[in-house]
Amino acid sequence: MPLKIKSAHLFKLCIMLIAFLTQAQKGPDNNNSLLSTDRQVITSNMTEPFEMLSLSQCVPWMTVGLANCVAIVTLNLYAIIVFVRNSNLRKRSMYLVINLAVTDMLVGGIAVYPLFYVPGAHCNLWKWKIGANNFISIFLTFFFIASFTNIAIIALERAHATFFPFRHRVLKKWVYRLIIAVVWVTSGLVTLVDELPIQFNTFYFALYWVTAFVLISLLIICVSYTSIVIKVRCRAQPQRHGAASRERNLTMTLLIVTVVSLLLCLPQVILTYITNFKILSLPFSVDAVFLNLFYANTLANPILYAIRLPEYRSALLAFFCKGPQQQRQVEVFPLRDM
Repeated sequence: MPLKIKSAHLFKLCIMLIAFLTQAQKGPDNNNSLLSTDRQVITSNMTEPFEMLSLSQCVPWMTVGLANCVAIVTLNLYAIIVFVRNSNLRKRSMYLVINLAVTDMLVGGIAVYPLFYVPGAHCNLWKWKIGANNFISIFLTFFFIASFTNIAIIALERAHATFFPFRHRVLKKWVYRLIIAVVWVTSGLVTLVDELPIQFNTFYFALYWVTAFVLISLLIICVSYTSIVIKVRCRAQPQRHGAASRERNLTMTLLIVTVVSLLLCLPQVILTYITNFKILSLPFSVDAVFLNLFYANTLANPILYAIRLPEYRSALLAFFCKGPQQQRQVEVFPLRDM
């Protein structure tokens, strides 16, 4: 009799476990579930079912969002042009920085959807399209993973330049090209692994996968730059100039770029998880502020380059002043010939 009772209880326990696992794979039915956390970070909770707002509430944020996107694309495009055209900046160590600028420019272009189109849908200026939201969310996920992966690879590259300067100087161009290809392929694979479970209703696997990838990348960034700071600050070294000084300045600049980017992304990430766990409900304007800050992390990079890198600043000024200089030269040369 005791054996029969234990067997019955064991059978019921197995049935309950199977039901629990099945429910976990299906995920919650509501739109604010954890399954959409990674997408909500980049598209914001404004893409969920919402209450219609007035034009006075939406139009200002549409203007701010559009200006943010235009600034992101313009400044990163200028950065790409300056890096490519200037021979002093077109170095192997800048290839990853150029690739980051390309990624950020693409992010700024597609960010028109969450920063401009979505607020317009809140005001009923145009119809809401769920299919377009899912399609664009995939591209936003891909570009942001590419940007984040690029930042982690730059941290490793800077650590290699700091601890093995002589080996770093003799690296071939094909090594950097291979690294750039690995960044894009890795981003595509991570996005694919993130999207397929969502399509097959295994939502929690997608969430855990993206979370693990982000944590590993953050660990790489933290360990790399922490070791760099310890080596640069704590080890007594003579004051050096030339290439070594420029490399150190570039490393510190990229460290600042990374910290600023992560700080700008943090509020939106925290807001997304707070919303998912129903801890707090924030108004549309607060959500819009955090989302614009989130995308502004791709805007901060070229601004910091201009502040921290003298060569970049000089090349940028020369790029804008090139036209007037050429006109003055055209006027001067005929006088010399006379």
